[in-house]
Amino acid sequence: MLKTRLIPVLLLKDGFIVKSINFEKYQSTGNPFEEVERFNQWQVDELIYLNISKKKNEFYFRNDSNLENKISYIELIKTINKNCFMPLTWGGGIRLFEEIEEILISGADKVSLNTVIIEKPEIIEKTINKFGSQVVVAATDVKKIGNEHMVFIENGKINTGITIEQWLKEVNKLNVGEILIQSIDNDGLALGYDIELLKKTKKNTRLRIIFLGGV
Repeated sequence: MLKTRLIPVLLLKDGFIVKSINFEKYQSTGNPFEEVERFNQWQVDELIYLNISKKKNEFYFRNDSNLENKISYIELIKTINKNCFMPLTWGGGIRLFEEIEEILISGADKVSLNTVIIEKPEIIEKTINKFGSQVVVAATDVKKIGNEHMVFIENGKINTGITIEQWLKEVNKLNVGEILIQSIDNDGLALGYDIELLKKTKKNTRLRIIFLGGV
């Protein structure tokens, strides 16, 4: 049997780690540098950062003198990587192969890709050809509409009209390393996983699954 992994997923919004509820409400819970140290102590298996900031390329932090410092997301990845003693995945707003390349070179072990998988699947193929399938995490945000679990993009704002079964059928062809499924309905509610969605996912793929939302 495959080992069950414990993988914290941290949402990064405008320089802070935040807790989200249904992709709509956000509450700051700390900064990304302190969080990586805490999870090192917990000896978790992996760590995932998802950047949901409006400005994807730069963040602002306040130092001890209460002065605002600007840092690029690449500088942030490099800083986190220095203190991260577990596999590190970075995702959020990635649209270009060149961005993927820079993120991996800067210290991330994997990239989590969402919208680009649907809009530009050729980028996935190019990434796999250069870096290997193990670096690609195919992420998707899912919300139940009626009796169907539908795939959403753009941070859960746009319904693609694609069911989770249809999405998995296409992702299976891409030869990615694993998939990350996030339940929008259960996000941040601490009511447990959407087990129905998990069963649908397991039934329609043999890929390794990271399941998120509701714990």
